[in-house]
Amino acid sequence: MTAPNAPVRKRHGDEESLTDWLMLHGRQLTWATIGLAVIVGGFWFYERSQSIKAQRAETAYFQARQSAAAGNLPQAVTDLQKVVTRYEGTQAGAQAALSLAQAYYDQKKFKEGIDALKKAEPKVPGDFKASVHVLEAAGYEELRNYSSAAEQYKFAADVTRFPADKAEYRASAARDYAAAGKRDDAITIWTDLAKDETGPMAAEARVRLGELRAAPMKI
Repeated sequence: MTAPNAPVRKRHGDEESLTDWLMLHGRQLTWATIGLAVIVGGFWFYERSQSIKAQRAETAYFQARQSAAAGNLPQAVTDLQKVVTRYEGTQAGAQAALSLAQAYYDQKKFKEGIDALKKAEPKVPGDFKASVHVLEAAGYEELRNYSSAAEQYKFAADVTRFPADKAEYRASAARDYAAAGKRDDAITIWTDLAKDETGPMAAEARVRLGELRAAPMKI
């Protein structure tokens, strides 16, 4: 009878099986180890390259801003376009897109500014998307296209993370809908804003609703 605490000896056949398995699969284990090292190294290299790209983008953006600060808007447009194209997807690239649109607006080239924003929009990082839509809306307002401006404000409200900004953008959309003659769309937004009695736009919403409901319907 075997003692309860006696060590269990591996059979000779078990040792041979383990040795045989290692011999058979040793190459796969080696490749798996190498593969893991490549993945880890690749991740580090990617993070490092992204950091370098972001730093270069920031430098290029501030250099491009110098032309705008000096009042040389045509040169600023050229420089900012290069930053937007070369560093799309970065924060500096997004800032350059916003500055580029503003440079166009300062030259009364509102359509060009809107087009620049729309081109950059798909690659703009999340935190900048609301600003892009708001600036697009401003361009449409300058073109007296209030319906399109209202849509951009609604997009901005959808993507912002801040409740106060969301309410303000929706209010701006309602104002532009009213300016476009789309009273029902404006009333829908103001009614929803008025429901939040503690919201930042509640007081204006009630006033605007009174004005819209009292105004005669345009035919």
